[in-house]
Amino acid sequence: MKALIFDLDQTLVDSRHLEHMRRARQWSIVYQKIPTISAYDGINEILSLTRSKGVKLAIVSSAPSSYVRRVVRHFGWSFDVIVCYHDTAQHKPHPAPFIEAANRLNVIAKDCWAVGDEPKDIIAAKAAGMYAVAALWGSLDKEPLKRAKPDAIFETVTSFYKTICNYLNSSIWSGDKR
Repeated sequence: MKALIFDLDQTLVDSRHLEHMRRARQWSIVYQKIPTISAYDGINEILSLTRSKGVKLAIVSSAPSSYVRRVVRHFGWSFDVIVCYHDTAQHKPHPAPFIEAANRLNVIAKDCWAVGDEPKDIIAAKAAGMYAVAALWGSLDKEPLKRAKPDAIFETVTSFYKTICNYLNSSIWSGDKR
């Protein structure tokens, strides 16, 4: 793993309570309510650990850039690359956003783990040639996510964190294999 690519909503943050306003494109209200969004417990630790190990970090989101960047800024996070809705002509479940992220990160797709809460995240990541990780902790509909056949499934952020720790601290890490 040379890069870890996350979806934003329901993967890094719980923003469900804003979903109806986002769908209605009430962005000024959504922006005002960004402080009510919460990061899932353990996400900060994953970002810190992977960054300390030299893993590149990215977000691929179907949301507009102005929203994603405001959420990232609110949490004080640092990502190497952010690919949003208007950055590619095709959108998830098409692999274009993930391919764009890998290109901007200057890594090959097979060296990326892509983490998301919806089937379209898994479908797009697999089509891009990435290791697809299902984030059940934020998924609103778990069964379709499982049916998308991710390479790995995690019920909780804690279980994902433990796997990342084991992976980055194992002898496998030195050979950079999955």
